[in-house]
Amino acid sequence: MDDNDTTPFLQQPLCKLKGVGNSLAEKLERLGLTVAGDLLFHLPLRYQDRTRIHSLGELDPGQEVLTEGFIDTTEVVLRARRMLLCHLSDGSGTLSLRFFHFTNGQRNAMRSGARLRCFGEVRQAGYRLEMVHPEYRIITAGDEVLVDNTLTPTYPSTEGLQQRPLRRLIELALAQVETLPELLPEPTLASLGFLPLADSIRLLHHPPPELANQALLEGRHPAQLRLAFEELVAHQLGVQQARQQLRQVAAPAMTAPNTHFEALLQQLPFAPTAAQTRVIAEITRDLHQPHPMNRLVQGDVGSGKTLVAVAAALHVIANGWQVAFMAPTELLAEQHYRNLSHWLEPLGLEVVFISGGQTPKQRRRKVENLLLGIGHIAVGTHALFQKSVEFLQLGLIIIDEQHRFGVYQRLALREKGRQGEHYPHQLVMTATPIPRTMAMTTYGDLDYSVIDELPPGRTPIRTVAINNERRDEVIGRIERACAEGRQVYWVCTLIEESEVLQCQAAELSAALLTERLPGVTVGLVHGRLHGSEKERVMQAFSSGDTQLLVATTVIEVGVDVPNASLMVIENAERLGLSQLHQLRGRVGRGTTASSCVLLYQAPLGRTARKRLDALRQSTDGFEIANIDLELRGPGEVLGTRQTGDVRLRVASILRDQHLLPAVQETARTIVEHYPERIPQLIRRWLQQPGNETATRFFQS
Repeated sequence: MDDNDTTPFLQQPLCKLKGVGNSLAEKLERLGLTVAGDLLFHLPLRYQDRTRIHSLGELDPGQEVLTEGFIDTTEVVLRARRMLLCHLSDGSGTLSLRFFHFTNGQRNAMRSGARLRCFGEVRQAGYRLEMVHPEYRIITAGDEVLVDNTLTPTYPSTEGLQQRPLRRLIELALAQVETLPELLPEPTLASLGFLPLADSIRLLHHPPPELANQALLEGRHPAQLRLAFEELVAHQLGVQQARQQLRQVAAPAMTAPNTHFEALLQQLPFAPTAAQTRVIAEITRDLHQPHPMNRLVQGDVGSGKTLVAVAAALHVIANGWQVAFMAPTELLAEQHYRNLSHWLEPLGLEVVFISGGQTPKQRRRKVENLLLGIGHIAVGTHALFQKSVEFLQLGLIIIDEQHRFGVYQRLALREKGRQGEHYPHQLVMTATPIPRTMAMTTYGDLDYSVIDELPPGRTPIRTVAINNERRDEVIGRIERACAEGRQVYWVCTLIEESEVLQCQAAELSAALLTERLPGVTVGLVHGRLHGSEKERVMQAFSSGDTQLLVATTVIEVGVDVPNASLMVIENAERLGLSQLHQLRGRVGRGTTASSCVLLYQAPLGRTARKRLDALRQSTDGFEIANIDLELRGPGEVLGTRQTGDVRLRVASILRDQHLLPAVQETARTIVEHYPERIPQLIRRWLQQPGNETATRFFQS
């Protein structure tokens, strides 16, 4: 660090600190650490207790302990692989140390009679206890080897970054923790009984041994709650700023009547449910305003979100503006394109399909139509927002199944659609049920509508979990269903995040099922098929020409074939509850009794068993979402770990939801009485690597 640099230590870039080269700085940045102050909020994942030496006679398998003894013998053993075995005793018991990687120097130092102190996990090895590759040191005569006074932290890390350099840097930051300003109002700290910020941070990095309890491990210790509370307040303030900025910009007020939707209702063989009608009215009120609508519509599988979205789109088109309808996968985008074309083309409206898989020549004519205003609604994936795609006047963006888009991603998308002084309205839809508390916190910039009613005539889905050993019974069940004129999905899943491997698994399953079911027509669809081929396969299944569709989880959302009444999900234990619920929702869309078979590989782990049991016992999306949250956490369920949305570093929306009323009250207090603290809180908690969109937004 430059001695002439007057920047406060906690604001110093980590690359300026002594011993931090480019390689280490890059690894730290992968963890979201760029300045010294970030280190203070990089909290331990767990703790090791090195404050007490355990005698060898009191050790039990599964413990992670510090212990000490004298070396009886050391030997190199040649079994399946070469290893070094060191045998200790202390008069109360014995322990073996096993090393698969060692040097001659290590071997020679571990001589008989030497005193050795080690730390590691105790394991059972036949009749003996052992540690594999423990940390250790030989203690020589005259050495004064003290034990630690506090628990030793183990920090979240990344490939190539060891705990020792991470701990060293965090110690440097902890030495300056008193310079960290308190940003929460003093009356709030007093009324809630929170510790000072510096004391909370010190305690969490170096808790005394008596704090090695469940509350600390589960994130419920008062020091953790103090930091979680501040983080949630910062997030609330960030969301309020986003919402406030949205209210300050203009959008086209759509005040002309929705004549197109009235015409569509005359053609449909069904009427909207009361819930759909209510949500359409809420959207209509938003569209009448001269500032952008920003609404989340949530509805369980099969509740009719598409009709609600079409109502909004037709309202905008009736007012002379265009609509972008974005879906997360090409398969779902193609499904929407077919449905919208079927509904809207009889009204004289042109639906344009924009796909990343199209050639420039295929896309050029469609883009020209949008730019000329001939195309009324464009349906597609992220390809809709490439530079080459331009609209004459974009009035509404509909984002389907993109609950993974957080506050700042949605703002970036809105900027993309800006035309002159006008911003487009925005409608976000999701079939992933989100508890209201979480929705208000995570999507606080959005107004919130729920379609809480299913269309009449939907049949309940019976769900069963079957061991993979009974696969032949399941195949027989498919054969009977197809013989009775019904259709079936067979969904292949792999735990690897490899589209190639998933497609190979689906191809293998399709080949095996074709062989086992010679009288059944089998189709295959996966993410690597060309768009036209996917379209052909899906059209054959929709029309009933294909009886059994083998697919990857690409069919998770949007596919609607009322005659499909049986779904088999292979390796169901590998999927999250919400995804299983989404897949199950592809059946039960007609009047025939429907079933979902969860084909699992034994033995089942505790969490996997809970997931499958929950799915068997409930078809309520909200109940399932709550269980999924408990099992996986909000970052997994909402997808925020993958999207670069605001990442909660300390807080957990599920665990800390009891804090939310006080969080909202504190945010109001800061806005009214301490507005100068808002940028500091946002900078401390929200502007970090991985939240680049948030950083750009708050700096604009």
